[in-house]
Amino acid sequence: MRKQVKRICIFAIILPLVFAAPKSLYAAMEPDVHAAAHVLIEMENGRVLSEYQAHSPMFPAATTMLLTAILAYEHIGMDEIIVAGNEVRVLPHGSASNHHEPGEAILGINLLRGMLIGRGNDTANVVVIEVVRRTSGDPNVSFANAQLTFRGLMNQRAAELGATNTRFDNPHGFHHDNHFTTAYDMAQIARHALSIPTIAQVVGQASFSGQMWGGDGADVPDGALMLSRTWRSLNELLHEGSEHYYPYAIGVRAGWTSQAGDSLVSAAVRDGITLIAVTFNSPEIAMETGDGGYAYAPTRWQDNINLFEYGFANYAHRVFLQENTTIGQLPIYDPRIDDPGTLEFFSTQQGTLFLSNAEMGRLQREVHFTPELITSMEDEYGNDLGYGFIAPIYENDVLGTVSYYLDGQVIFSTAIYAARYVPVRTTVSDIEIRMERIHEIFFTAAAIPYWIAALSVITLATVLIVLALRARKRKKNNYKYNWKY
Repeated sequence: MRKQVKRICIFAIILPLVFAAPKSLYAAMEPDVHAAAHVLIEMENGRVLSEYQAHSPMFPAATTMLLTAILAYEHIGMDEIIVAGNEVRVLPHGSASNHHEPGEAILGINLLRGMLIGRGNDTANVVVIEVVRRTSGDPNVSFANAQLTFRGLMNQRAAELGATNTRFDNPHGFHHDNHFTTAYDMAQIARHALSIPTIAQVVGQASFSGQMWGGDGADVPDGALMLSRTWRSLNELLHEGSEHYYPYAIGVRAGWTSQAGDSLVSAAVRDGITLIAVTFNSPEIAMETGDGGYAYAPTRWQDNINLFEYGFANYAHRVFLQENTTIGQLPIYDPRIDDPGTLEFFSTQQGTLFLSNAEMGRLQREVHFTPELITSMEDEYGNDLGYGFIAPIYENDVLGTVSYYLDGQVIFSTAIYAARYVPVRTTVSDIEIRMERIHEIFFTAAAIPYWIAALSVITLATVLIVLALRARKRKKNNYKYNWKY
C-alpha cells in the first residue's frame, strides 16, 4: 500500500573518529591564559576556538583605535594631506600622545600609523574632526560637536561589524566608565580591520620613521608644518630580539590604562591560517630574579602566544565532504520492470571547515529528503520496508539536503541531487518493455544464437521423427513377409 509521508525523512550517520597524535604540548589542552577575558577566533569564518568571559564588558584602552582607524580609512583618502588643528591639544591629563603640532601636515596613511604604531591619542583627534567635517558637510564644525558625532559613528559602525555589546565614548580609549567593549566584540572589529590590506600592512609594522607630510613631491598646503617622526609599536610580539617576539605575529594593537590593565589585540599566520587573539586585563605576575628577589612581568604577550599555539596545534581546515561525492542511495517505489530499483544521490559542494581532531570525531551527518519525493513502503505481508523515492525523478533534481552537525548544531548544509532519470511505471510502459524484450529475443542480431539453437532442435526432432517412421515401416513390412510364408 502506497502511503505519502508528511514529514522529512532523516537518515543519521555518525562519522568515524579521526585520530591524530598531538602536534605539540599545546595539543588537546586548554591554553594557559591569565587575562580576565580572552577570545581566540579564526580569521576566515570568525569561528571561536577558545574563550573566557568573552562577552563580559571590559575597558579596551588604546585597542579602541582599531575602530577609529577603520573609520579613517573609510572616509579619508590615504594619499590626502590633512592639516592638524588645535584638536591635537585637547587631551585628558596623562593621555598618551604623538605630540602633533597645530598646523602639522599629515598624510592619510600616517594617521593610521600614528594610531596603530605610535601612541596617537592626538592623532585620533585629527581623524575625528576630519571625518565629521566630511560626513556632516560642515567644514567649520567645532571639535566638541565633532566628538559627539564621531561617538555615534563609532558605535554605529561597531554594531554593523557585529560588536553589539560595545559602547565607545572617545576615539582613543582613554578611560571612561561608559567606554567599554568585550573580547568577542573587539575580535570582530579586528577581523574587519585585518581584512583591509592597508590597515593590515600598518598594524604589522614594528616601527615607522618618516615624513608626516609624505615627502618630496607632496602637495603641502601653504604654511603647513612639515615634520618627521619615529614610532615604535607597543606590540612586543612584532619585535625581533624581544623576549616576547613571536615569528608568526602580524599585528595588531596593544593598550593600557590603570583601570583597563594590559590589553592586547593580536593576530598570527601559520600554514595559511590566520588567528586573532584578544586579551583584556592580563595581570603582571611576580617572577623570581637571579639574585633571589622578585620582579613583576607582564603576562599579555605569553597569553596571546599560548592562545596561538593552542589554535595552530589543534585546529586546521579539514575536508569532511568531497566535491561531487555520492552520499547514498534509496529504493524506488514501484519501479519500472527495467529499472535497477535504486537511485543514488550526490552533492556537488565540498565541505571544509576549521575544526579540531576531536570535533571531526564528533561530526554527525544527516540526510533530509523533500517530503513530496518519498513514501513509506511495505511488503505483501505489511512489513515495513523503509522509504522509497516516488517517480518521476529527473537527473540533477534536488532531492533534499545533507547536513553536518557538531554537538547538536548544524555547521554545514548543502543540496543533494538525483544521479539519473527515474521514469514512472505504467501499464503501457510494462507492455512496451515486454514487447521490446520479445523483439530483442526474436528479431535482433542478439537473437541469432537462439534461432540457430531452435532450428537445430527442430531439425534434430524432424530427423528423429523421420527415422522413427522409417523404422516402424520396415518393422511392419517384415511382419507381412513372415505371415505369407
